[in-house]
Amino acid sequence: MADERPDNEEKTRLPRGWARHPPERMLITPLVAGIGGLIAFFTVVAIVVWLPIHTFDPPPSGDWAPLSAPAVKGRNLFASNGCYTCHSGYSRPQDVRYANYFLYPKVSQPGDFYGSDQSPNLLGTERTGPDLSQESGWHPDDWQRAHFYDPRYMDPLSLMPSMKSLFSDEQVEQLVTYVETRSGKSGLLRYAGQLYSKHIVLINQGFPEPYTGFKGAKNPRLEPNEDGLAPPEGQLEEAPNLSQIDRSYWLSGNPLPVTEQNLYRGKEVFLDRCVGCHGEMGDGKGPGASFLSPIPADFTDKDDACCGGDTGPGDFYYRILRGWPGTGMENFGDRLSVDDIWRVVLFLKTIPNGTLDPNVNPEPSDYIVWKPSDELLAWLKSQQKLEENVSFTQAQASDPFMEEAMRVFPGLAPGDSFLVNDGKTRLSLEDAAAGIKTIYTRLLDQAWSDAAARGEKLPPESQKAIPPTVPGQQ
Repeated sequence: MADERPDNEEKTRLPRGWARHPPERMLITPLVAGIGGLIAFFTVVAIVVWLPIHTFDPPPSGDWAPLSAPAVKGRNLFASNGCYTCHSGYSRPQDVRYANYFLYPKVSQPGDFYGSDQSPNLLGTERTGPDLSQESGWHPDDWQRAHFYDPRYMDPLSLMPSMKSLFSDEQVEQLVTYVETRSGKSGLLRYAGQLYSKHIVLINQGFPEPYTGFKGAKNPRLEPNEDGLAPPEGQLEEAPNLSQIDRSYWLSGNPLPVTEQNLYRGKEVFLDRCVGCHGEMGDGKGPGASFLSPIPADFTDKDDACCGGDTGPGDFYYRILRGWPGTGMENFGDRLSVDDIWRVVLFLKTIPNGTLDPNVNPEPSDYIVWKPSDELLAWLKSQQKLEENVSFTQAQASDPFMEEAMRVFPGLAPGDSFLVNDGKTRLSLEDAAAGIKTIYTRLLDQAWSDAAARGEKLPPESQKAIPPTVPGQQ
């Protein structure tokens, strides 16, 4: 036992010829590590955040437009209530709902968000809801109000929370102004087209202006005043409505057979997507209807289903596919398949026979066949001729206001000109382009005036009133 050595001595014994490693000691103390981490963090922040803000100052793009005073207030509400968290401009092509929204016709440029009224840009870290940077003009104001009050009124599948207890009537008008005018000059052009379409639709159908704010939730549905409404002698009553449907669809039949399977699927889609406005009985009395003017279509009339001048299968299909500017009927072409749209059209033709009643399944025998009336055929032969479809014209319009007029009135040809059903207001592509230009100029002038009043720098080159042509706008 006398020659035993301590364990620590055994551990330090080295083989012959080996050199012992010099003693180690910690060179980076916790204090040094903490300071170094802070330096690295703030270096990244400076490069990623501070430097771009203070050095990246692109000039305004040709599409840039300032916000009006009400729109700035709406933007502040949008920011302070965290709307950007879901509706940010953050690109998410992997979004599970990517195909459910409009395929916007414009890619944003750096100068689109020039100026203090849109800085800093409202970008979140995710996008649960659709990107609203190009929302302007895709929906009318009354649709926006109903959607803010309760999103399920406009989209029964929406995940968005209700705003009914969050905003006053004045505040919701400011929010509507913001989303309708935030998309630059091309967005203002679409919005002007939407406002002009609303003007024509209301006059043609005798409806008053829609309720403002959230007043539609507390008031009855608006009703038309049909006194003095009558088409001029020899003019088809539905001619103004047909003007908002591409004439390629006016006499189209439904390509799908009238089968139980197709009718069941059409009913399912209708109940999923359409009852917020058109109601669970298809009578136009859904919960969102009181916000809208004109009110949603009533599908319960048998005579209308079989013989209306603008209720053919192709007419219904086009309205679901592309929407009806000036009304609450929005574009479903990017959210429903072609076959599902045709199936909904099939089902609509069964509603007058009670297929939305409880415990009733649509049968092929419930289907009402539509046939063009003699009056419609005579009008198409003499006036709005099918072969004069503007899409068949080789010469393309270069004036942006005429392009917008052709987008919202695709059923008008350059030579068409007639009165709407008030007997006073003339409708033609030239009249529409002039009206849209007037509205657009008023919107832009107001935005420039408000921007100058708050001290916004307005570069001279940005004050060109003509919006740029955006490829794919139509």
